[in-house]
Amino acid sequence: MIPVSELLPLMPAATIVLAGPTSGTVGGVRGIVGSPEQVGRAVAAGDGVVALLTPLERFDARFDVLLRRAAAAGVPALLVGRTVDTPPPGRGTLALADRLGVAVIATDDPWTASVRVHELIGSGDAPAARAALAAARIGLDAGPDLDELFARLGSELGHELRFLDSSGRALRGAGVAPDTAAVLARTVGTSDPVWVTEEDGAAVVAVPVPTGIGPRAWLAVRLTAPLRAERATVASALRVAAVATGHRLVLTRLDDERDARWRMAMLDDLRAAEGVPAPSLVQRTIAAGWELDAWHIGIRLVARTPVDTVALRGAVETAADAHGLTVTVVEQTDGWALWTSADDEPDRLAVAAVATAVRSAQNDLRGAVDTAAGVGSLHAGPAGLVRTLGEAGDAARLAASRPESGYFVHVDRLGLAQLLLAWTQTDTFLPAAEQLLAPLERGGGALRATLAAYLDAESSVAETAAVLGVHRNTVWDRITRIERLIGVDLKDPETRLALHLATRALGAAG
Repeated sequence: MIPVSELLPLMPAATIVLAGPTSGTVGGVRGIVGSPEQVGRAVAAGDGVVALLTPLERFDARFDVLLRRAAAAGVPALLVGRTVDTPPPGRGTLALADRLGVAVIATDDPWTASVRVHELIGSGDAPAARAALAAARIGLDAGPDLDELFARLGSELGHELRFLDSSGRALRGAGVAPDTAAVLARTVGTSDPVWVTEEDGAAVVAVPVPTGIGPRAWLAVRLTAPLRAERATVASALRVAAVATGHRLVLTRLDDERDARWRMAMLDDLRAAEGVPAPSLVQRTIAAGWELDAWHIGIRLVARTPVDTVALRGAVETAADAHGLTVTVVEQTDGWALWTSADDEPDRLAVAAVATAVRSAQNDLRGAVDTAAGVGSLHAGPAGLVRTLGEAGDAARLAASRPESGYFVHVDRLGLAQLLLAWTQTDTFLPAAEQLLAPLERGGGALRATLAAYLDAESSVAETAAVLGVHRNTVWDRITRIERLIGVDLKDPETRLALHLATRALGAAG
């Protein structure tokens, strides 16, 4: 037996209660054709809900007689069909229905409404089969867009579809309660519907989406009045809908992978061209919406654990957009290369704002992926784009060993000596080393020789003096001048390592 009040939310649209209480319980339904007098003579005990299949013209004394006979037979509700011309019941009929405890429910289509009641209180498989067929038809007819598919399925089922990721987080539509999300996150290895009853008595039915790629997703519906037949109907429809959803996700994934390979190849070609792209490559970048003749700031996000960079591209774009960054994103084998472009040269504050926004976006992404982030300096033109991305990559590699900075490094905020550690395996290293040590060439190279000997001697002044054949005070004086000329602190181990690599590399190159 089901309360009338629980049936009402699941009835066809435009079904309303006109009079009487909805607290009675329903165990069956009977449709009767004829006038109120004919229906009244046919009413019998045990009928349950009685549906007047002939539209009612007016609520008059004959209908009041029907109300009395229905109450005597224990009928909890009368389901009446009405037309646009049928006037509402009068105050006498309303009072009588309340006193007798019979609900008067109006609908535009009494036959469909009576069938719906039968399905909801029954245990047959016909409603579930019809829902599965309807979902299959929609899956075939709907376009490739998931929003269209979900909208049509939701309209058919009378419930909003919720598309969730493997952890129960909403991807489309409303989300679910944290406890429900936790159940879904723990559920693996099943293709059957998963039911979760929430605190308010509602139930969430979720069906895994078979994508064949990456983590699973879920299609879910929340039922506020989870009747047995309604549960079976929704679950059957969702299982069919999950197949249609998975099919679209696979096709979308193939398109995304093709586009990612195209973007990666174009960026590789631009790097190989060393910033002087051929006209055909320029045309390809224009078609992709890349602005080469502009000012660029390169950004590199390197995942700290293996991730699906194609699947997470949207999350990267969303995080950047949330902090006002208009970026181009290209997937890489270990993460993403990004850059922001401007027609006019940004000032120092604008560049700093970009770095701050990147750091905030990196923090937002931590729910999906932990990254080491590097931001390059501002450079112009195609060659500048290649250079700033290279700097960003070096900075990201340096950031990977800096948990104290939140795994974030901005080139502009580092001294050149620190960057040398990141550049030792790149073409940037020798020019940067020469630039750093150039001030030491004054005075015939004695300062540079002293620095090399001092670092080879592991910062021992006495050993350096012995190697060079000078007094210890001379070594101290030269070390002080070196620190002042190139702006470094030789007490810092990282700086000493960077300078040692630089002096060794330049000595070998010379």
